[in-house]
Amino acid sequence: MNKTKLVVPPGIRYISDWKDYTLEKFQFPHILNKTLTGCGFTSDCITNNLNIILCSPRKILLENKEDQNQGKVLYVRNEVEKSIDFEKDFAITSQRARSGYSKLPQFTEEEVKARIMKLKDSVKGYWNSCRPSPFSPGKPCKILVTYDSFRHVKEALGNDIKEFYIVIDEFQSIFCDAKFKSDTELEFVDQLKSLQRVCLVSATPMLEKYLDMLDEFKDLPYYELDWGEAEVGRIIKPHLDIKYCGKRNTIQSNIKRVIQSYLNGEFDSYRYRDNNGNLQEIQSREAVIYVNSVKDICRAIKSCNLTIDQCNVLVSRTKENEKLVRQAFNGKARDGIEYIGHVPKCGAPHKMFTFCTRTVYLGADFYSTCARSFIFSNANIDSLSVDISMDLPQILGRQRLNENPWKNSAELYVTLKIGEKSFEEFSNYLHKKIDSTNKLLEVYDEISTDDKKYLIADKYQKDARNSNYKDDYVAVNTHQGLTKLPVFNNLMMVAEIRTFEIQEVDYADRFTVFSNLENYDLNSLSPRVEFTLNKFNSISIWTDRMKFLCNQKSKLTGEEFSAVLNLVPGEFKDYLTVFDIGKIGSCKYQRATLEKEFNRLVGIQNNEDSVTSAVLNFFKVGEKYTKSYIKSELSRIYEECNYELTAKATDLEQWFVISPKKITNTSTGKRDHGYEIISKKL
Repeated sequence: MNKTKLVVPPGIRYISDWKDYTLEKFQFPHILNKTLTGCGFTSDCITNNLNIILCSPRKILLENKEDQNQGKVLYVRNEVEKSIDFEKDFAITSQRARSGYSKLPQFTEEEVKARIMKLKDSVKGYWNSCRPSPFSPGKPCKILVTYDSFRHVKEALGNDIKEFYIVIDEFQSIFCDAKFKSDTELEFVDQLKSLQRVCLVSATPMLEKYLDMLDEFKDLPYYELDWGEAEVGRIIKPHLDIKYCGKRNTIQSNIKRVIQSYLNGEFDSYRYRDNNGNLQEIQSREAVIYVNSVKDICRAIKSCNLTIDQCNVLVSRTKENEKLVRQAFNGKARDGIEYIGHVPKCGAPHKMFTFCTRTVYLGADFYSTCARSFIFSNANIDSLSVDISMDLPQILGRQRLNENPWKNSAELYVTLKIGEKSFEEFSNYLHKKIDSTNKLLEVYDEISTDDKKYLIADKYQKDARNSNYKDDYVAVNTHQGLTKLPVFNNLMMVAEIRTFEIQEVDYADRFTVFSNLENYDLNSLSPRVEFTLNKFNSISIWTDRMKFLCNQKSKLTGEEFSAVLNLVPGEFKDYLTVFDIGKIGSCKYQRATLEKEFNRLVGIQNNEDSVTSAVLNFFKVGEKYTKSYIKSELSRIYEECNYELTAKATDLEQWFVISPKKITNTSTGKRDHGYEIISKKL
């Protein structure tokens, strides 16, 4: 790959400030790695003096740009053809559902043709209105369109498309989306082949080793913007607080915990002194939650009893998603409320909770002054795993306002890969599909008559759509001037290879996650934390490792020790979180002893809910009970619930507000010590 580094001059923060930069100077077609999200490249495309077609992978992103540039652009809306649900869970079994296609509006073939013709006429009309005339000097023509609908714009402009620069924004999504709609992405790439002035741009392009696998990309000039060489302090390294999830500490429970903390008013605070030396405080009263699952978002809304006034749900705008989100809020189709939201404009109010799927990972601009970001990644489910190299930098670039103290930080919740698929297994799987693909293409080539070729091509196309390339990589291209042409879908193959590496390599263990974050400049450690981790890794005996960590607790700050615990094997963190240093020492740092004690406590915690229910049902507010009676009944309840603690009368304070009272024993006439229950605590 022919790679050229372009050093951004000092003092420049946005592309529009760089007067010497213009698309006209580049060799076409080319790849541009802008390396920095939020550098204003898209804004420059919309405001410069060139005719530009800006292609985006998501409707919601173009809606966002249209809102910010009312009257300056034409957003080509296509509401009659299939849309894609990018949050489909690939664990589902229905092959039709796995393909990601939502249900289509009920239009006849004639209605679809009429609407597409109207769409093309709007493009022609807008282009003609921008061109110079005897009555007008003209103006730059700015057309916004999704990848899926680009072909209509191309057909509408005809030969005039040579007057445009075609910017493919977030082009790495061509590969990412291939898992959902690989035939559509393949056709889009094919549409670009005949065009010259094409710029494929991204702040997080697909890794070069994958680009080199594809003939369409491997030989393209590759320009990379360097923002740090001329001005070191221009780039602020983001900070990620990594938290690992497990069987008991699930992604859903952590989403609920984050939501509940905000509902309870437990806001993170940032304190600083203003220009006058006065102490000021900003509280984070907004949370942006990134999880690529509409179902998980709906579960969180239901379990926390959230209302539409509290939430902005940003997901693919499909019929299925609209129904799911509406039901999560207990809404009705007839109530006229728009349950799937919009990205707020700059200055517009933000709701307490914004839920984002991959729909808005790319290019959406948030202008919150106080939002924190929470990212959830599950390596065990394809559609829920966040790509460290591509998704994370995009998410961390969503908050645009410098006054937001949490702009460059996020909490990342990770579920590591459970089980393992070996490279050998995956290689065998890959070669089997490649072999099947080549044989199927050979069968097509050996057919002599056009009618038989058409039947086979039609069969291949239906198989690809129904099975989502389960057994081979045969796609059918319909946009090369031929009726139907079976081809090898390299995009799908590369997407599968990348998915395997994300799940089996990038999320193999905590150390691999940490290494990847460091490789992509997404995390930083203090020297003392790094030294502690290196020393820990050099110790081979488990008991000595535990003793070393216990000794380090008093030598590190709380934040440093927490960072260490997040990067050592989970069992060490579990023990050091649950037990104090003295308790671990009394267990002589032995793994088996600690595990036994840990399991005992877990058993107690697991029975707490049943104990709580039984106690609240038995003891009544307003009643008085002697201490001996309370102890006796609590002992009975504990035993029935397998709650391994010794009952005491004062245990009642866990559930009730109680007041000491002298209580007359009706059988003896004596006054015994006891308690009156004033109110419930829960």
